[in-house]
Amino acid sequence: MIIVENLVKSYATQRVLHGVSMSQQRGEAVVIIGPSGCGKSTFLRCLNQMEKLDSGRITIAGITI
Repeated sequence: MIIVENLVKSYATQRVLHGVSMSQQRGEAVVIIGPSGCGKSTFLRCLNQMEKLDSGRITIAGITI
């Protein structure tokens, strides 16, 4: 299970993610779509800890990162 709560990420004065929340159950497929520059890659980079969050919480398999 993956739970994301109120994820916020900014670069300097540009806010890229604005309080993103989602949950995904084991075995569930999720698709992230949107126009170029809307934060899809930044969201994924935050999930795998390649980017540091400004605020919010990510829980994967019961472990909060």
